[in-house]
Amino acid sequence: MSRVLLLGLVFLTAAFAQYDAGAILGTITDPSGAVVAGVKVTLESVRTGVKQTATTDADGSYQFLNQRIGEYKVSAEAAGFKTVNSESFILTVNARQRVNLALQVGDVSQSIAVT
Repeated sequence: MSRVLLLGLVFLTAAFAQYDAGAILGTITDPSGAVVAGVKVTLESVRTGVKQTATTDADGSYQFLNQRIGEYKVSAEAAGFKTVNSESFILTVNARQRVNLALQVGDVSQSIAVT
């Protein structure tokens, strides 16, 4: 009986330790629509200002898994391209929020906002 109670307590504790989360993912392309590998992608929480970075893979894809629900922005930068910023968006529970960005040729110090 005590083993069953202990096992139940372990599962209950694990359930309370979890939090609601979602994922943010996307693809980065150049002006011709070709995917771009090696792009630095930054995810920023609007509420806290906390930033995380990822790098696009050979398919131009990036992902931020297990993110807390809330409001976020994504930016992408690569040599020879302008920095691109998404508008803020709300990540909801269990969502797989897709944020695709298209880079534009220019100096890295320039930036554009995608709406």
